[in-house]
Amino acid sequence: MSIAPLSPSQLRVMYLLEDRDGVNLRSLAQALSISPAATSQLCDRIEAAGLLERVPNPHNGREVQVLLTGPGRTYLHNLRNQRRDTLAPVITALTAHDRAALLEGLAGLAAATGAADDPPAGRDARTA
Repeated sequence: MSIAPLSPSQLRVMYLLEDRDGVNLRSLAQALSISPAATSQLCDRIEAAGLLERVPNPHNGREVQVLLTGPGRTYLHNLRNQRRDTLAPVITALTAHDRAALLEGLAGLAAATGAADDPPAGRDARTA
């Protein structure tokens, strides 16, 4: 089954679910800073592609949990691999100084957006 590329908003939902699998729709909407109705519409499209599912919360019958499916996890894995394969030769072609500057810039961007500011485990400016 071929899946059409996801929009940036849909990808954001997928990445959030990867970190918070099983979150309820209200909490997902809060994390996205959009309304529950808009969140539900985003989830509808992703669910139609078979990448997520909504299931009743076994601990609270009034809530619905949003979960990535196996194909959803595979989609994210493959997307990361494609991006890595595209970027690796470009980054490798940079000088060590330029790689360090890139890492510093990305760390600043991550800090400014509230993302984790630590480089991936085992990485630093010398090995990036």
